[in-house]
Amino acid sequence: MTIVQIIDKITAWANANICKQIKLKLPDDNASDSSFEYTETNPAAFALFVPTKEKLPPSVAAPIPSLCVQFTEGTDRLTENKGTLKVRMSLSAWNPGTHGPELFNPNGDGSYTRYNTPEARALFTRHGEGWRDVWNFVDAALLALESTEYIDGLRIVKEDGISFGPFMEQDAISDWYPYWFAWITFTVERGLARAPEYNQYL
Repeated sequence: MTIVQIIDKITAWANANICKQIKLKLPDDNASDSSFEYTETNPAAFALFVPTKEKLPPSVAAPIPSLCVQFTEGTDRLTENKGTLKVRMSLSAWNPGTHGPELFNPNGDGSYTRYNTPEARALFTRHGEGWRDVWNFVDAALLALESTEYIDGLRIVKEDGISFGPFMEQDAISDWYPYWFAWITFTVERGLARAPEYNQYL
């Protein structure tokens, strides 16, 4: 299995098992106040790079929110006909604050109804709590990864663990308000069908 095939397989898996299971705010940099009636969308899944707006596929509304499947290092153990690839998922979200339709009214019977009136749609509170969106995204991804043994023939090397964290600059969490970013890393194992036979030399 080639490196390109591995990245494509993990990207397709992430799209179906992570991105399709969560909805996040679709950004509009020109309308992040009470005049903006936000919409939600499934994050896009990209392979290796997040394209700029003019290079997006027709089916993708924006480069953020998204999950980008990358790799940081690969190792081939030739005598074992196996190889590993360290995978990094870069996750992104956009949230400048609380919009009215995010609020819910209690119905008195334990249920809630979205506060979706003209008055509610005009409400907006700018704050720095939007980071919660990207970490909810991370939690959804971790749940999918931790409950999966194989991704389309690739074994998740769980004995190596799964790491995650925020993007950092000079030992501080990066602040790109209202955009929020985090990462997850894990290792997958593949077979090396193309590897030559070395056992005769051992």
